[in-house]
Amino acid sequence: MESNHIDKKAEEMSKSDIEEVVLDVNRILLATDGSKPSILATKYAVGMAELFKAELIAIFVDEQFALLPQERMSEEAYEGIKHTKAGLNVAEWYAEKNGVKIETICKKGNAPKNIVRVAEKENADLIIMGTTGRTGLKRITIGSVAEMVMKASHVPVMVVR
Repeated sequence: MESNHIDKKAEEMSKSDIEEVVLDVNRILLATDGSKPSILATKYAVGMAELFKAELIAIFVDEQFALLPQERMSEEAYEGIKHTKAGLNVAEWYAEKNGVKIETICKKGNAPKNIVRVAEKENADLIIMGTTGRTGLKRITIGSVAEMVMKASHVPVMVVR
């Protein structure tokens, strides 16, 4: 992107502060865990990669050893899925079907940290990921990977629900 730093609030801006908008998206990082929201995020990522003629990088982070057993069981019970790297296969299929260049990465550990690190290392211009939209106690006890990525990332994050 041309300029991703905004130094004024809307109330402080005038028409002379408005500049031409140029979105330069060359590399998109898709975070996938195989869930339904991440499959929808995959469709958006592939579509945007096609639109911008951008490279697509898909990442799956295996948190199996990063979470306590009770956290993992609670998360799987709430979402009704077991996170797997099968989402990477689906991303490859969508990319192939739509003529988008894709690279896949599989990491182990803390998902938000790994997603942000890979985005920085790969010079991603945009991160796209799905969210289940947890609320209340489930969000507090389990946390939201999407929310943590948004807080830690220096590049824009598009969250699909």
